[in-house]
Parts: sequence; C-alpha cells; structure tokens
Amino acid sequence: MIIVQRNKILIHLHTPKTAGTTLRKIITNNYHNSSYNVYLDESKRKERLRSLSKKNVSCIQGHFPFGIHKYLSKPCTYITMLRNPIDRVISEYYFIRRGTRHRLHQEVMKLSLEQYLRRPESMNVQTRYISGARGPLTRQHLEIAKKNIQKYFSIVGITEMFNESLFLMKNKFGWQNTSYEKENVTKARPSLNQISKTTLTELEKQNKLDIELYLFAKRLLEQKLINLDQQSKQELNTFLSKSNNQ
Repeated sequence: MIIVQRNKILIHLHTPKTAGTTLRKIITNNYHNSSYNVYLDESKRKERLRSLSKKNVSCIQGHFPFGIHKYLSKPCTYITMLRNPIDRVISEYYFIRRGTRHRLHQEVMKLSLEQYLRRPESMNVQTRYISGARGPLTRQHLEIAKKNIQKYFSIVGITEMFNESLFLMKNKFGWQNTSYEKENVTKARPSLNQISKTTLTELEKQNKLDIELYLFAKRLLEQKLINLDQQSKQELNTFLSKSNNQ
C-alpha cells in the first residue's frame, strides 16, 4: 500500500559523497519552487532557516547536521542517504583534490590518503551528521544517530541501493518525476581493490561508528523492502528494470 506523505516539510539531510546531489536534483524536480537549498555555514544557516519558517516551504535540502527542524514552525520529516563508509571517504578525498574551489582543496592537496585518515573531522562524517554532534565523537553519538533515524527519518536510503531507496521515497512522498542522471561523481579515483590492505584496515579502524551506523540503516531499508505488499514488490521490480535501462 502506498501512503503519500505531503503534510510535513521534507528535510533532505545531504551527507557529502553519498549520491545526495543526484537525489537533490530529483527532489527539486518534484517540489519546484517550494524546495529550498541551504548550503551555508552555521552562522548564516540559522538566519536563513528562520526566514524560511515564514514561507510556504515543502522541502529544505543542504549539508547540515540533524536538528534544523527546531528552527521551523511546521512539522518535519527527514530523509538522507548513507554510503559504505570506506568508499565514501576515498571518494571524498579524491573529490576534494579534484575540486579546486573546495574549501579544503589546498590543505588536502598536501596530504596523502593515509594522512587524510588522521583528520578526525573527516572520519565518521555520517554519524556526525545524523547525530547532530559537535566536537569529538563517542559511541554515545552513534546511539543518538540510531535513535534519530528511528524517530525522525521517514527513509534512510543506501547509496549502493539507490534505486530501491528512490522507489520507497517516491511512494512515500508521491513523487512523479524520478528519472535522473548521476551527478557530482568523483572521477579518476582508484577502486577499493587498488587501495592497499593496510590503508583499508586503517579506514575501517577510523570509521567504526559510521560502519555500524551504515549497517544498521541498511538492515532497516532491507526490512522495508521485505515488508512491501505483493503489488508493491511487483511495482518495485518494474521500477528497477526501467531504472537500470535509463
């Protein structure tokens, strides 16, 4: 059964390098002039959110931590995408090096991938975003992130299951236009099997919180797919077939 939810402001918490730019464009195509992007630093973000709370807003998207619903006067629900943390960090590292306009470009150009892993603020980014944490992360923040997902997020998609995630979002929010082309893809980056085992081991060590959060969210998504009724499962198969042939 499809239950369309349009009575709440949709907050797309766009975690970097998780296919969020592709999702952002899909969302914009469905909400048009009532969708607003808030890609601002914290000092400017609060002022922008307060001004948006006075407007007819259907959707807000941006690189911001969990908690912005507190600045809005209407009921809200969140969505996001999570990605395999090892792949996400590698993609982010090479994306920053390629992007000359990125605020960290000059700094990261001086770092090897192994040195990049020593930047605590670049590790466990997904846990930081979903928990809304400030400062050093602890396991408590992971538990907060899990609770936030269960209480405030309608759907947490998985990058490696993008089309399945998109199908659930489409049905949940009544999106009509879900055609897309992949956006903001990191080019000229090595695959996982080209990264040394030592580096991969260190990546896993430095992203333990994100790995657990990712697996938690993936299990929830898979359970949503299992719980679909027979008609919806048939529609999913049709949707996947069409999406794979785009």
